[in-house]
Amino acid sequence: MDAFVARHLKGVSRTYAILIPMLPRELAEAVGLAYLLMRVIDTVEDAPQLSNQQRRECFERLEAALAGDQVDETLTRPIGDIDAERELMRGVPQVVERVHALEPVHREAICRCAGEMMTGVREFLDRSERRDMSYPAIRDAQELRSYCYYVAGVVGAMLCRMMAHYLKRPALERLRDVAIELGIGLQLVNILKDALKDSRQGRRYLPTGSGGEISHAEIYGAVLNEARVSLQRGVEFVMALPASAAALRSFCGLPIAWGAMTLARAERDAGRAKIGRGAIRSSIDSFKQLAADDQALRRWFTNLLRPMAASGNRAVANPAG
Repeated sequence: MDAFVARHLKGVSRTYAILIPMLPRELAEAVGLAYLLMRVIDTVEDAPQLSNQQRRECFERLEAALAGDQVDETLTRPIGDIDAERELMRGVPQVVERVHALEPVHREAICRCAGEMMTGVREFLDRSERRDMSYPAIRDAQELRSYCYYVAGVVGAMLCRMMAHYLKRPALERLRDVAIELGIGLQLVNILKDALKDSRQGRRYLPTGSGGEISHAEIYGAVLNEARVSLQRGVEFVMALPASAAALRSFCGLPIAWGAMTLARAERDAGRAKIGRGAIRSSIDSFKQLAADDQALRRWFTNLLRPMAASGNRAVANPAG
């Protein structure tokens, strides 16, 4: 993998720094660049240094750069919550240059995804201002799904297109909807995992409920169930990938496994949902053994995604504060 892509992946994502190098080289380069570009958008979305108007201006300049204009130097300002994000922002010209150099199908899929993601974020910025609420001003389950679609579901659609092209299996694109569902499920997991931290930082991605009639714990539990259902649907995309393409199955399937383990922990204690390195290593080993066996792999996913038995052990401690 390109050293530039590998270095920045390692800085901004522990998960995808593990997963992307598993892919065949041609696909790893394109998916790695796609991830970095989407992380640039995510950094602009969340950067505490920017006003909403500045976010909109950054998106306009990034869209122009992806369309072929020279990268505006304002896009390279060192914004973000962590040093790795700030370093990635300095490297935006190189990210854009490398995206332009990709073969047309991959380049077009990535640019389409980025454009749709930025359109969605702008809509949520506008809505937050209209409602005088913290971004992204989510009130109900439908608005939560819409948010997850724009920031993650579109990535599922992009990967479906790129993998269908790489495998020379155009029929795979018929599963675009379940690939989108996989992205939505993974985003819901991230929201649940980070709900307490986000709340402390003044961010809220869980629905607010109606007039305080629904408790935070009930909202958290409902979103947890929705995440599990979305991941179960996403399993169908993994199973549609040929058993011979074990690397692609691993790339798409391991996040489902990690998401399922995170949900199981969150169901017990929202404050301790994050899974450890040992669980990640163990799941990678298990997946390698099962990747080519459809029946065994499906059983493994089913067991991981099984909800806890109804009991008094479900502890959701003020998850959204």
